[in-house]
Amino acid sequence: MTDPDPSRTADLTGLFGRFSGAVTGRVVGAIDPDLVLDQVDVNALLDRVDVDRLLDRVDIDRLLERADIDALVRRSGVPDIVAESTGRFAGTALDTARRQLVVVDVLVARVIDSLLRRRRSAWGQSPSSLGATAPVVSRDGRLDVTGRYAGPVTRLAAAAADVWLLATSGTLALAGLDFLSRTLFDTAITVDLSTQPWWLALAALGGFGYVFLSLEVAGRTPGMTLVGLRVVRRDGAPLGAWGSLVRTAMLPVSGALLGLGYALALVHPDRRALHDLVAGSAVVHDWTPRRVELPPAVSASIIEGSGPKSLAEPLPR
Repeated sequence: MTDPDPSRTADLTGLFGRFSGAVTGRVVGAIDPDLVLDQVDVNALLDRVDVDRLLDRVDIDRLLERADIDALVRRSGVPDIVAESTGRFAGTALDTARRQLVVVDVLVARVIDSLLRRRRSAWGQSPSSLGATAPVVSRDGRLDVTGRYAGPVTRLAAAAADVWLLATSGTLALAGLDFLSRTLFDTAITVDLSTQPWWLALAALGGFGYVFLSLEVAGRTPGMTLVGLRVVRRDGAPLGAWGSLVRTAMLPVSGALLGLGYALALVHPDRRALHDLVAGSAVVHDWTPRRVELPPAVSASIIEGSGPKSLAEPLPR
């Protein structure tokens, strides 16, 4: 018996395949899927399935090994949702604390203005380039005081935060140096100002560098960032290196005059202390990227008590 011709066999196979494909396509095209599904009794199929036996054959450990849990979590968006919610909550809590300080600042300023018989548009007290021709109020009645001069309460809170940060960081640095000295040289580092006055000079130098570099790089110290303040030039422009240097150098001078240099900010129309006047600087409210908004009741009181009444400019939300 001879072998069939391979080419003929291939032709027959191809012909049969094309015929089967054509017939199958026509049959499938003629079938109504909805009609077929209507004839399927899903409940009967499920009743015939042994679920326990099916689960026994599933290897959960192998499935988990093949699953990329981290990728699934990332694709679900859960980390982004948690980060956004946490950031929003933290920002809201911080702004609430800041807002309380600003409200107290406003009340203190109004009391001082009353004692000095000074009547002015408190909403418009700001450097020229940051000022507004009319109060900017949101639709729910919140006055925007971004860029307005900061009062003594917020400035004092920022200074307290900076002092705490300096003291804490200095203590940690000294503890670290003492640990290294004990470990490497078996010698303890002691601080005795009566016999080692150079510690004071070192602390003063550290404080100077802390304030100067903060103002030069960011226009604010970490304490000011926490409270929501920024130091600018008198016209609202960035302070610059020279202004930062002069202002930092004048800080101890303001304190050396029995604190009168700092107290000047209480009565000066632009809330500027002695070091601000010498350096040509001013301190303003800045919660970047959010607006500095006061509660509606305080906002209405400020607008009504700020001299001739002006029309409020609606601020879109």
